[in-house]
Amino acid sequence: MSVATEPLAPAAQPPAAPSELRRFLRCMRRDPALLVGSVIVLALVLMALFAPLLAPYGANENVRVMLGAPSWQHPFGTNVQGRDLFSRVILGSRNSLGVAFPSVALAIAIGLPVGMLTGYIGGRFDSVFIRLFDIVFALPTILFAIALVAYLGPSTRNLILTIAVLYIPRVAMVARAPTLSIKTREYVLAARMFGSGLPWVLRKHILPNIAGPMLVEASLLLSTALLTEAALSFLGLGIQPPEPSWGADLGKGREFMELGVYQALFPGLMIMLAVLGFNLLGDGLRDFFDPRIRKSA
Repeated sequence: MSVATEPLAPAAQPPAAPSELRRFLRCMRRDPALLVGSVIVLALVLMALFAPLLAPYGANENVRVMLGAPSWQHPFGTNVQGRDLFSRVILGSRNSLGVAFPSVALAIAIGLPVGMLTGYIGGRFDSVFIRLFDIVFALPTILFAIALVAYLGPSTRNLILTIAVLYIPRVAMVARAPTLSIKTREYVLAARMFGSGLPWVLRKHILPNIAGPMLVEASLLLSTALLTEAALSFLGLGIQPPEPSWGADLGKGREFMELGVYQALFPGLMIMLAVLGFNLLGDGLRDFFDPRIRKSA
């Protein structure tokens, strides 16, 4: 005799984990710092990419109005050479951001592997690098940058190298700290027990676990790199005239502030806005990668 049985109901499936992009967008709605920082940084990057299309005049084009006040035709006024300051601010974003991004990328490309290696290997290898980093940290940052640029010579390439050298120890120390704890985790010990090589362990286990802190550090480094570039260009050791740069234009406008404060106001405001954007983005990313917030998201 056959017994009728009801079909079993399918087992309830756990809800799919939200994608990182969707969680990032939700975090932006809850975190004003992340939203504002992302908008500012995105706007600056787009401005730098499309600067030749956005600038109404060339960077060194003479508009036949010297030290002109802000107007509808020249929103930021003109400088002593008769160049439109609005166009120079837009075009200067390419040079200012074009130094900050490559210098931070170079610092991460060198400092990240060094930091992971020192934290993972430890021992004397770690001690030697820590002493070297302590020497660099003991030097005043701006004075060390001035000395290095003066020795190498003022140019965009040397400016990128100088800023990268300044930040390599900082990146290495940020990468080293979490590596010290991650290398003692069970999955890392198991990988080593089964014969995994050092490059494989660093790439598969260490790097994914420190990617979040490194992104936060990269955003904060971009703000300080931008300030360093502006300071060196302000002193005449960075981007060389007549190339537009926020720091160089700020230094040149300072000489004519008595005739018009706008000469230095707008380049200075752009530096402030960019630094604010990168700092807000870094604060927002720090909250985004916080494990306590990740669980509640």
